[in-house]
Amino acid sequence: MHVGIFMHTNYFEDFFVKGLGLTEEEYVQSYHNDFSFDYARLLNRKGIQTTIYNFTRTGDKVRTYRHGIVDCTIKFIPVGLLYRSYCLIPLSHRTPIGKFISQYVSTIQKDLADILRGDGISLIYAQEYASGRFERLAVTAKQLGIPIVAAYHGGSIHKWIMPIKKHTLHKAAFLTTLNEDEQKSMVDHFPAMADRIRLLPNFVNAEIFYRRDKQRALAALGLNPENRYIITVGRLFEHQKGHSLLVQAAEQLRHIPDLKILIAGGGPDEQSLKALIREKGLQDTFILLGTVRDKNVLANYYTASEMFVLPSRYEGLPLVILEAGACGLPTVGFNVMGVRGLVKQGLSGLLTDGLDPAGLASSIETLLGNPQLCAEMGEAAQEIVRSDYSEEIVGARLHKLLHESLGLDPAEAEKLAAVTPPDLGPPVQL
Repeated sequence: MHVGIFMHTNYFEDFFVKGLGLTEEEYVQSYHNDFSFDYARLLNRKGIQTTIYNFTRTGDKVRTYRHGIVDCTIKFIPVGLLYRSYCLIPLSHRTPIGKFISQYVSTIQKDLADILRGDGISLIYAQEYASGRFERLAVTAKQLGIPIVAAYHGGSIHKWIMPIKKHTLHKAAFLTTLNEDEQKSMVDHFPAMADRIRLLPNFVNAEIFYRRDKQRALAALGLNPENRYIITVGRLFEHQKGHSLLVQAAEQLRHIPDLKILIAGGGPDEQSLKALIREKGLQDTFILLGTVRDKNVLANYYTASEMFVLPSRYEGLPLVILEAGACGLPTVGFNVMGVRGLVKQGLSGLLTDGLDPAGLASSIETLLGNPQLCAEMGEAAQEIVRSDYSEEIVGARLHKLLHESLGLDPAEAEKLAAVTPPDLGPPVQL
């Protein structure tokens, strides 16, 4: 089996370069901080090949690489002239309809079917079923006679787009969701597909994320052990991640001595966040770490902190909560979709209704004022990760789903693994 994973972003430079500050070289040599690389690593252990596809506005030829850390192939496919023309239209990506069209048009590539056929792809995994990319990939899958699995990674279907999806999503072998709220919503919208809408949550790499020695972590990071640290991790994208709400909450925590709030992440709203922090006079409270690409370093930051805070307005299933929980941290956040399914109120963390910064501040102060309760919730978070979100448990679900998509019994995996893949030639080197 050879799975082709298609990332949802219109083109590589828009999200990974502008949003995360990565170069193409960094992406193919060392970056592995999203689900696609976790899937590739996991599937490789099962004898399943993976290729991660990104569309690009750089160059006019397909570029192929072997990832420097994860055993998978990466391919960059140049967008077509039609998409380049579409981008010239003012505000063409702003409205839900415009965004849907841009995702659709960016996937129009006359050689796409031939590229996938040459790579020996036997199944397409599309990151977002809400994206207009799905419709184009479904056409390609039909041309090749292979199944397509469409996933939810946080992008819900806009009400204006739902009528289109009602005519197209049935082409997917399966739809997968990260949380039960989204699964129920999709079953309500697509009752005829109920048996093909599966819950497939994120999982944690326990070899990296575990409770470490706190003093060693503080020393390795150069952090002052006299301070008290809390951490949030996420892209600096205010519309979803809500970092301004955390700044407002921090205003009400000024009286707590030596409190430092670590923010790990980069993104388009970094400058506006820095301006808000300055405006509130909280420069001594917040430490902006930028994007932390080394997962071992990130695990040390979790270990150095007393709790994890997630001020998001909505989520799919935030892997960062699981990573923090694996490191023994409770979570404080808002009672929103994608978060409430991971955080057991009063057991593994505290959730606030209504996106209320005052309530968020109160929850943070409660745990800071009761270290024993904080530690007990951290232990409960660890147990939740071990019992429900381990690599073994979720990996088995993914393995089964892919084989069902091909109409195979998962027991056939060993036979498939023994099949020699097509010779793709040597990958292009940077």
